[in-house]
Amino acid sequence: MGIRMPGVTQYGALVDQLIQLEKQPVEVAKRRKDKVLEEKKEVEKLQKYLVELDSAMSSLKTKGDFYKMKVESSHPDIIEGVVNGFAQPGSYEFEVRGLAKNEKELAYGFPDKDKTEVGFGYMTIEREDQDEPSEVIIEPGATLQDVVQQINELDIGVRALVINTKYYPESYRLLVISETSGAEARVNIDEDTTFMEFKEQVTGRNLDVLFEDVPVTDEDNTLDELLENVIFYLKRSEPGTRIQVSVGYDIDKTLAAIKTFVEKYNQVVTFAAEQSKNPSEGKPGALSGDSSVKQVMRGLQQSLFPNGQLTGKHTTLAEIGITTNPKSGELMMDESKVRAALTENYEGVAKIFIRSKFGEGVGDRLANKIKGYRDPEVGVVRSRIRGLDKVIKNQDQDIERRERQLVSKEEQIKRRFSVLEGQVNSMQAQSQYLKSKFGQQDGGPQGGG
Repeated sequence: MGIRMPGVTQYGALVDQLIQLEKQPVEVAKRRKDKVLEEKKEVEKLQKYLVELDSAMSSLKTKGDFYKMKVESSHPDIIEGVVNGFAQPGSYEFEVRGLAKNEKELAYGFPDKDKTEVGFGYMTIEREDQDEPSEVIIEPGATLQDVVQQINELDIGVRALVINTKYYPESYRLLVISETSGAEARVNIDEDTTFMEFKEQVTGRNLDVLFEDVPVTDEDNTLDELLENVIFYLKRSEPGTRIQVSVGYDIDKTLAAIKTFVEKYNQVVTFAAEQSKNPSEGKPGALSGDSSVKQVMRGLQQSLFPNGQLTGKHTTLAEIGITTNPKSGELMMDESKVRAALTENYEGVAKIFIRSKFGEGVGDRLANKIKGYRDPEVGVVRSRIRGLDKVIKNQDQDIERRERQLVSKEEQIKRRFSVLEGQVNSMQAQSQYLKSKFGQQDGGPQGGG
């Protein structure tokens, strides 16, 4: 029988058991870290929900944010408008007698755009809103295409192009257009000794509008200084047609913003409820018992009450149709009631949400509260995340140290059992040798009778 080499084959199962015992502290440390990682994940989820609620409040916290306004026109094909910020509500009458026009100068025709010479010499282009005319030098052999390139490279506020009118035999014509409209942007072209002769195709002119029977003009077809924060876009002229235009509150957009606020607030409430669930009702969240969640919810709930100095029919959320569910803490919104309140008393509803002379509103107070929670230095949510990051870092260091120790212990265990097995194998070999030796002596030849 051969002698077995030292190893741990005889004690493999025992060695594995001992190594598994040594691994337990590492596994426990990893489970502790997983728990902290889950806590951090939930705190980050809370932070995300607060960011979304803060975004919803950004549409409701100031007068400029809350007031959603729109322009309605009796003839939107003639005049339309938009409101940027707060504008004084009112109805106005317009008559668009003439749109602003770009000056257009058209040269007489040529049979092609890139072969026929257009003459040579100097051509000057002058816009009435510029001090000095610009000079185009037409070299011998130049074509329409060459002239277009030269004019466009001047960058003087006009644009040149060759158009094919299909009116033969001289269908190709040079069109020069002022890049801006208005009488001051009119263009004068002196073709000098070239073969190009221009005709004024469209005369540059200003906008001509009656606003409340007052003549109004502009260089283009946009009126952005007529009413504060209102831009009117004139689309076509219709002399003699009186157009009624109103600037008023956009109830639909305001209602949508309030609805979003309720949804995002309830998202935070639902999250907090899931975290603090009673074990008898189901598995509580990773932040069960966490004081930061309770602190956030207390602050948000306290912010739902507007300034007590408000007077009038609508002074609280409940009075406009937003109440609190006493069991869940969620907000319940009666959309039809909120719409009615906005329609009847838009400014009164606005004061519930915005900062005004009466103090903070719900939107302003909630936004400030959330800002405090998310403060990088002292905010409860950011501080909680920062604290968990520190714990995770320490746990990583602890796990790394334990894993290094585990490798060393595994080697020690295997080495000891390898030595032990070598000793046992040696003893077994000696035993087999002695047994074989003495067995031969006992079983040797015996004398006959």
